[in-house]
Amino acid sequence: MSAQEDWADLKVMATESHYPAVLDLFRGSPQGRILDVPAGQGAFAQELIKAGYDNIDCLDINEEAFLLRNPQVRFTRHDVINPLPFPDAHFDYVFSIEGIEHFDNPWTFTKELCRVLKPGGKLYISTPNTFSVDARLKYLISGYFPRFRPLMQEPDKVLVHPIDDAHIAPIYFWQLHYFLIGGGVRIARVSANELLRKPQWVKRVFENWIASLIRRNIKKRGFPDHGVTSDAVLFGDCIIIEGIKAA
Repeated sequence: MSAQEDWADLKVMATESHYPAVLDLFRGSPQGRILDVPAGQGAFAQELIKAGYDNIDCLDINEEAFLLRNPQVRFTRHDVINPLPFPDAHFDYVFSIEGIEHFDNPWTFTKELCRVLKPGGKLYISTPNTFSVDARLKYLISGYFPRFRPLMQEPDKVLVHPIDDAHIAPIYFWQLHYFLIGGGVRIARVSANELLRKPQWVKRVFENWIASLIRRNIKKRGFPDHGVTSDAVLFGDCIIIEGIKAA
């Protein structure tokens, strides 16, 4: 049996475009100790192993769901409502892919991700994009963000959903930026899993016009940017933030 045939068929806990997009940012990074939380079935950790990385800690509340069996990976059952079970400055790299929006405590969770990251280490967070033109228009007109409509329409059902299916915390970019800074992490790059463009040319023209207004307004007022005028933020499905902790 070849090495490729040994890989388990694990469910991706995000879109198929997420892992390649995150790995594009991470590619070329030296070896180091890695944290993946929440880990789901272990699909992202498996992609890291395929890319040549090892020494990986995976955390998730659902121990039964974690299916990856590899000596390079350590799994710990953990509810992130509690502090992460690691000392300060423990990891070279921390990944949280499509997790923060599922938690009751997104900001204390963010602070914990920063705490366990070593100075000079890199943090990767992805979450549904609330700053895209599409998201702003949906919220303006209908009062919900993309991927969060069940929170408005069927909150009772969301309450009883498994945590990995329930989107309950739309993330506001500047709050995330604030808590990252508080944890000593600066945003280095902002990317997206994929750019979404409307199929109808009239809607595309309208969205491009709105994007140009946003860009001109931020520039005119001298507001900080940190990537919020990029195509990734204005047209991205989910944003991916690469942060670096101060050495």
